[in-house]
Amino acid sequence: MKATSAAARLEKIEQLESLRNKMIQTANTFGIQHPMVLKYSKKIDETHNKIMQLQLNEK
Repeated sequence: MKATSAAARLEKIEQLESLRNKMIQTANTFGIQHPMVLKYSKKIDETHNKIMQLQLNEK
């Protein structure tokens, strides 16, 4: 069971990094105030919360 949740956590971490890169690229292209930057920021927060929940469930 722990291996499955560890794999899920790793998948979410990879997703988080992808979102972070997209947010940075979008900010560099359109500016930090662009609505897409905020959208990515919110998705990053949601993904981070999921990672933290998965980590808590491993204990």
